[in-house]
Amino acid sequence: MASKKAHEVDRFIERPDTAFRVILLYGPDIGLVTERAEILAKNTGVDLKDPFSTIRLNADDVAADKSRLADEAFTVGMFGGERLIRVSGSTRRNLADAVKPILANAPQDAWIIVEAGDLARSAGLRTAFEKSKTGIALPCYQDNDKAIEMIINQEIVEKNLSIDRETISMLKPLLGGDRMASRNELRKLALYCHEQGSVTQDDIRDIVGDASQLDTNDVIDAVATGDMNALQENLHRVLVSGISPDMLLIFTLRHFQTLHEMRGKMEYDRIPAASLVKGARPPIHFARQSLVSRAITKWPIQNLSKAMTRLNKASFDARANPDLGAAIAGTNLLALTLEASRR
Repeated sequence: MASKKAHEVDRFIERPDTAFRVILLYGPDIGLVTERAEILAKNTGVDLKDPFSTIRLNADDVAADKSRLADEAFTVGMFGGERLIRVSGSTRRNLADAVKPILANAPQDAWIIVEAGDLARSAGLRTAFEKSKTGIALPCYQDNDKAIEMIINQEIVEKNLSIDRETISMLKPLLGGDRMASRNELRKLALYCHEQGSVTQDDIRDIVGDASQLDTNDVIDAVATGDMNALQENLHRVLVSGISPDMLLIFTLRHFQTLHEMRGKMEYDRIPAASLVKGARPPIHFARQSLVSRAITKWPIQNLSKAMTRLNKASFDARANPDLGAAIAGTNLLALTLEASRR
């Protein structure tokens, strides 16, 4: 079976095996998937600064055109050498059919990295990789206690900052929900404590947000309920706090996916919105329940589908164009807020 256990993944991405040139990274922690894809891309040996050697594709575009990935994979580079193709973003289409031709006949001069969200054991994309002889599936699960200590060491201790065990114990529960968000919180903390040379519990209270439950809900709820004032008050604050625009769009996409599921139950199973919210798993914080209920009633299911497509494309565009990421996020979130405000 062409797959690795979760604890074996870091070893593989540090020294990728050329026997497996088509690689699937998947899991519920999108930040961890992205971080590992970046490390893997660097370790392939492909010149990432050469625009002719590196190609970024949107998963939805690849799934819509089944020959697109194969065409890119078997195109001969203009100046020779190995090439890297990264497929990222989410799609509701069948991506497995676009990947299977590559798995059946993998290129010898290209690496293909496919980034995906959480995949069930029976998911077609995951199954295709696990049954393949030329591809490999790498699971990326949320950070455990050992992994959290590792990134604290990388972002705090290795930056020549001292931190005692009690302070680490206080810090750890605030991390781990998303790898990228956890690193952003730690980098913000390191910058704040740079002059004093140490990290204290007071510093954590002052600086670190709960990265296990990211403080993006004010923006997300403003978008979903059409609250223009709340969006204007919170969007800039959230972006300057360290969260990247593409991750903000992804978190908003996840919320709209939840709204889509709940709206379906409201329409087809005749369950009131308030009951759906109160019974949600994982639980929705009591302070947000009325806002989420309001959002469910505002958005027809077909409009939620369109919003999800828009957010998916926007997150890909923001990641591919980091200099324009904030503008892309702001434009798309504003448009959805305006749409909700008219309902």
